[in-house]
Amino acid sequence: MAQSSVKSTKAQRLFLPVLILICGLAVPFALTQQNPSDLQTVNVEDLFTFRLPAGWVKRSSFNVTEIRGEWVNGPTKLVYVWGHTESSNYPERRQSWMDDYEETMTRLGGRRAHVRSFSRVMDRKRMYYAELNVGNWEKGEVQLFMRVEGSDAATIELAKQIFKSVTLPLPTPERPTPR
Repeated sequence: MAQSSVKSTKAQRLFLPVLILICGLAVPFALTQQNPSDLQTVNVEDLFTFRLPAGWVKRSSFNVTEIRGEWVNGPTKLVYVWGHTESSNYPERRQSWMDDYEETMTRLGGRRAHVRSFSRVMDRKRMYYAELNVGNWEKGEVQLFMRVEGSDAATIELAKQIFKSVTLPLPTPERPTPR
């Protein structure tokens, strides 16, 4: 009988730290998750939509004919351009001044999407950048460009969440419909 209480005590000693660990990880994770009602959907002239957390404000200071917009939340800025890219066309994509460089390919609405992120030090202050190019960036055939930049390391993860929220209208079928 004494042996079973020893096993029970060992199980309790193991269970409590595991429970504390799980709760310690789950609570901060739950607090950082956005409530869908806290997100605002931005519709850009029925060309595409994306979602932003609460607190972002549209800032339009562009007097151009292209479809372009800028949203800000404190020091963090999001810029979008429809129809071309603002990603510089470097001979090599990763430049020596780009720290923590990461590049991925994905698909958005059936279209090729290229995401790259990096940081750099400017005026002794680290800035974080993430760029999205939807289309064939290598050939200069970009349908949508988005950039998020800010001074907080969390800018990169925020940008990736915004990029994932982009929806584009369905592309025209590649094959004509049979008659």
